[in-house]
Amino acid sequence: MSDLPPLPTGFQLVTKPDLPPLPEGFVLGSVQPRTENEVRAEFDNMPWYQKAAVAADDVARSTANGATFGYADKLAGWANGTGTEAERQKSDEASMRGGSATTTAEIGGAIATPVLAASAGLSLPRVAGSVSGVTGAATRSGLAAIEGAGYGALTATGHDQDIGQGALMGAIFGGAGNAAGEAVAGGARKLAGVFNRRPQIPTLDELSTAARQAYDAADNAGVIFTPQATNRLQSEIMQSLTDFGFEPALQPGAAAVLRRLEDLRGQNITLKGLDTLRKVAGGGFIPGNKSNNAAVSAIVNRIDELVGNTQAGEVLSGNATAGAEALATARNYWSRMAKANSVTEAAARGELNAAAAGSGANRENASRQAMKALRNNRSATRGFTTDEHEALMRAIVGTPDQNALRLVGKLAPTGIVSGALSSGAGYQMGGPLGAVAIPATGYVARKGAERMQDGFVQDLVDIIMAGGNKAATQVSPNALQAAIDANRNTFVKSAAAAAQYEGSR
Repeated sequence: MSDLPPLPTGFQLVTKPDLPPLPEGFVLGSVQPRTENEVRAEFDNMPWYQKAAVAADDVARSTANGATFGYADKLAGWANGTGTEAERQKSDEASMRGGSATTTAEIGGAIATPVLAASAGLSLPRVAGSVSGVTGAATRSGLAAIEGAGYGALTATGHDQDIGQGALMGAIFGGAGNAAGEAVAGGARKLAGVFNRRPQIPTLDELSTAARQAYDAADNAGVIFTPQATNRLQSEIMQSLTDFGFEPALQPGAAAVLRRLEDLRGQNITLKGLDTLRKVAGGGFIPGNKSNNAAVSAIVNRIDELVGNTQAGEVLSGNATAGAEALATARNYWSRMAKANSVTEAAARGELNAAAAGSGANRENASRQAMKALRNNRSATRGFTTDEHEALMRAIVGTPDQNALRLVGKLAPTGIVSGALSSGAGYQMGGPLGAVAIPATGYVARKGAERMQDGFVQDLVDIIMAGGNKAATQVSPNALQAAIDANRNTFVKSAAAAAQYEGSR
């Protein structure tokens, strides 16, 4: 019970005063947003030094919000005790004052975070960075869409928006931005290389002429080796074969060379004669007979060592060094021609097999099978360089792009039965239009796969003709192309991040 005196007559206790209502548009306890005109007018009335400070703060605030997906306002509101809404109002006013400058700063911040993450290896498209062609671009764009969904969700939560909507828009614009960035970068690179000088790859006729000239130069060197040279050669070959455990019945190719060497004991021999002996040794290669082939290779190496590294008293006349260089050049040219002919002959057999099938619909597959048979022929591919082997494998197994076209190409009509099935399937999926579109799509895809296969075979021939080095068949990038290549990933990632950020807002 209270000890307070009673209230005077006419007074009573109330829980809250009866205050008059607030004017329309006002809310108790909150600060109403100012209009853009008010914000701009206040800024225009500031002295220049204050304007500079405010502008710098506005840009920094916008950059921070972009880089943190909107979380900068939340963190500042918590740290300052002002609350998120007050900080967001400040950011809104910064955008009003800064216009395009703060918008650019915010987008720049939004781009910077994904780009820095990608440079540190934290990027999904990086997983498919080595995949070339349309397949690679599509894969990277798909991964960019997944990554964009994550960034879109972060942006939505940072701005207290719908997370599902943010993720969806981030995925759509992230994937589209990556595709657009790759297309622009690729187009710019092609445009920059329009006037690049194409590599000069010799023809078969040019190689044949050069080889004959080199052989003539070797003959004109007038090199004659003394019996001392032939005796040393025979002794070193016998030592090598002894190390191999030579057995004439098991290594018949090597045995034939030994018989020729025995006939030369105590005689002079010309450079051309030694080259003939080397050809005899090379002809002793027997597919599948590893011990024989190892012995033959040892003999060839010993002959090459004698020609290239003669000792005192082993040259009767002529310039051994000039002769050896000319002979090596001639062999190189003839080797290129032999390998190129083996590829073109295999390709021709593939064409013939496809034609013999009737419709010719399996031309690409027949070419692959012909290249596979060539690879399995160890004698034909002996001497292939690493680049040549890789090009041959590409002509056998294809690329992801070609294999995708090959799969779609199965819809192409190749006869009465397949035509009816293709049109029927198309009709079921799209009516009369589908009955025409599906077979047509299959036909175009099949032709595309065939053109790619022809290109792979030609690439192999070009590499062989250029000396076995793939780089010799490719155009060297100019300074602008090199700059595009060096900054391609950053450009593409920036395009994807910018598109994703704009789409998720």
